[in-house]
Amino acid sequence: MPLLLRGEELQAGMTLVEPLIWRGRVMLTAGTVLAASDVRTLASKFPKTSVKIGDPELDGAVEFEDDSLEREVARTAQQKISECMSKVQARFRTEASLDGVSVAAIHNSITEMLRYLHDSPVSAALLDRVMSNGNYLSGHTGNVFYLSMLLGSASQAYVSCERKRQSLVRGLDDKVATNLVPLGLGAMVMDVGMMSLTHLFASDKPLTPDDWVAIRNHPAAGAAMLPEEFSATAKTIVRTHHENMEGSGYPDSTPGDKLHVFTRIVRIADAYDAATAEHVYKEARSPIRVLWDMSVGPQKRFYDPVLMHHFSRLIQPFPVGAKIWLTDRRHAVVVRYNRENSLAPWIVIAFDVRNRRLSNREIEGPMLLGADREVRAAKFRDEDLSFLYQEPEQSTHRSRVGVWPTLFEAAFP
Repeated sequence: MPLLLRGEELQAGMTLVEPLIWRGRVMLTAGTVLAASDVRTLASKFPKTSVKIGDPELDGAVEFEDDSLEREVARTAQQKISECMSKVQARFRTEASLDGVSVAAIHNSITEMLRYLHDSPVSAALLDRVMSNGNYLSGHTGNVFYLSMLLGSASQAYVSCERKRQSLVRGLDDKVATNLVPLGLGAMVMDVGMMSLTHLFASDKPLTPDDWVAIRNHPAAGAAMLPEEFSATAKTIVRTHHENMEGSGYPDSTPGDKLHVFTRIVRIADAYDAATAEHVYKEARSPIRVLWDMSVGPQKRFYDPVLMHHFSRLIQPFPVGAKIWLTDRRHAVVVRYNRENSLAPWIVIAFDVRNRRLSNREIEGPMLLGADREVRAAKFRDEDLSFLYQEPEQSTHRSRVGVWPTLFEAAFP
């Protein structure tokens, strides 16, 4: 397994194991031996972009987890749903209506994707941000759909119990209770009400009072746009996907026990992806910070705790091959994911305090990050990670409907 290095860490003579892809374009092909000019270009134009570099000696000394399937499945799912959603958006832009959109075609797309995910089972959700086509809403939709489907599948027993609890039909059939098609439909069209507000994604200016009103109304507006024959459950998801577990959120501040379990799934997937996406929001956060905030930190009360437990086991914010700066100033490399606690992956200590590669004889591990007080994370990609080992402060924040200064605060928590 190659090392995951950023542009500023590269040196001439290193070999790319995977192509460098930026916004869907191949910048450098796999197998490229970096010249000094390549290193200068990457360091100046893509200093924070991670690329995979071969390290045959380390690869021979340590067994790395192969996550290629997880990354390929995520990439395929994102692209397929983004393509489907782009067609829906195109229809809206030309007719300002979804009446002309084939519900059967959307349903078939969902069924096809469910079949693909069933035939390509993964145990980790690995989103590839650099594959974005530049269209925030379609890329966001693809990610939320994918995360929602994985979370729904990982929590099927809970989903079934909740659907039966909330159903007006006595003895709801197990097959119906675990059917994820309505979840997929809702996730795919959750933001149709935002299509007339896409100009807001091209600016980092503060929201105006009119913007606040439009954003607050977009869930209800989106549900109203859907054709009459569209799934009632999907319409419910669209209308309520910004409601929070403890009764805040918008448009109706509906408490969690009254929210459909599919809404609670989409809420988690939507908040996570919106908070970690690369866009104009100045407050966007790292996957590590967002996952910690949502699962154990000050924002956890906004999300269903059972679903959040499953979600936090799916998301792996420390990529295999990534380097982590430890509190003792040495550097560790992630070798395996931790499915019980994704914030504490399996690592080996492979670099000294001057960031020089240790000999294979000197490498320590594998061990769990943070299991020993001396082996705790200090920084990852310039981010201070001391918060991982602190008692979280309980937030007194309550979503203030209609007074968000930015789009980020309207989406997260």
